[in-house]
Amino acid sequence: MGKKIKLLALDLDGTLLNEEKQITPRTWAALERARSQGVLVVPITGRPAQGLPPAVLTIPGLRYAVTSNGATIRDLVQGEVLLEKHLAAETCLAVLEKSAHFPMIRQVFREGIGYLSQPDYEILRDRYAGTALLQYHLDTRQVLPGTVAEFLASDRRPVEELFFLTDSPQSKQQLRQTLTGVSDIGFADPFPNDLEVIAGDIDKGEALRFLLRRLDISADQVLAMGDGGSDLPLLQAAGIGVAMANAAEEVKAGADFVTGSCNEDGVALALEKFVLGE
Repeated sequence: MGKKIKLLALDLDGTLLNEEKQITPRTWAALERARSQGVLVVPITGRPAQGLPPAVLTIPGLRYAVTSNGATIRDLVQGEVLLEKHLAAETCLAVLEKSAHFPMIRQVFREGIGYLSQPDYEILRDRYAGTALLQYHLDTRQVLPGTVAEFLASDRRPVEELFFLTDSPQSKQQLRQTLTGVSDIGFADPFPNDLEVIAGDIDKGEALRFLLRRLDISADQVLAMGDGGSDLPLLQAAGIGVAMANAAEEVKAGADFVTGSCNEDGVALALEKFVLGE
């Protein structure tokens, strides 16, 4: 198996968190046992910092968190930002102008808060009504008096990402093709209909490499798990990359191992196999 695992890099939604956005008892117990063996647990998520749920923040020994698909890395204990790879407002405005004809929800994230127009907020609330994600969206979004473009034009500070919610995978693919020529941007694919625009020199894999250099941990001492397209760079940057059973097919194809689903203790099963020796 190689060197002893020292760091566990975990996506949240669809990986560590089940469909009810909770950590299962078996997975919680496995995390505690891994922690007792000195394994550092690091959430690496597309969520903003304010979107980290209590179930994650109360993991024993939690210190580092990678949010917004790598755009921000924080030392939670010291209250220090270790890395920021953000988008210039001018770049965001170019993206918004080029994609102005697409019917979709437009959001921009700055300092962990998502900003969107009132009409888009109403659509977003209807979209997630009755789901476990509704409260998360309500807690981490702020309604603008106007549009996202107007917000960025009036406040030119950098942002973590643009987040577009389209109506179909086909629309998302067309959107991505439309934006491919815009300089200094990259993409994250968290869900089938959604596209995140991030800085071109960051993703979850690059964020992991930055943290490993800081902690003097080698890649072959890392176990990473994920389920979405944005997790593939993370799995490929780790010594052992594990895809969930509920993962996208391209993620499974690029992983070293496929574990159970997020509803079937998949994280615990992988920990028991690769870390706990059970």
